[in-house]
Amino acid sequence: MKKENQFYNWLKNNSKNIYIERIEGNYTNGIPDLLTIINGLTAFIELKQCHSNTLENYGLNKYQIKWHIKYAQALGVSFILLLHQKQKTLKLLRIGGRGVFSHIITQPKTKSGLQNIWDAIKKR
Repeated sequence: MKKENQFYNWLKNNSKNIYIERIEGNYTNGIPDLLTIINGLTAFIELKQCHSNTLENYGLNKYQIKWHIKYAQALGVSFILLLHQKQKTLKLLRIGGRGVFSHIITQPKTKSGLQNIWDAIKKR
């Protein structure tokens, strides 16, 4: 099983009362991996994984960055959820309408850490 699938399965299995739909395929140029609904808030989430602190643009390609910028400009809600393998942490990020990454929260990769991530998304 690919690591991205493992991350997705872990996320889905440890999330209660949250609608999560995976969006994958060749037709999704730039569109994030997940569509979620959390207490009525619809949010797109791009899943990324890294092993070092030097990952340029957190591993997003130019199409993904452009999608997040346009979506933010339209007042849509989208995030990047980064799994840092070595540190075993989850980092929640956003890209604003001007293309600037903003860090929202970092949590341990635990069920309670994931719940804190969902809580941070609900507040946006």
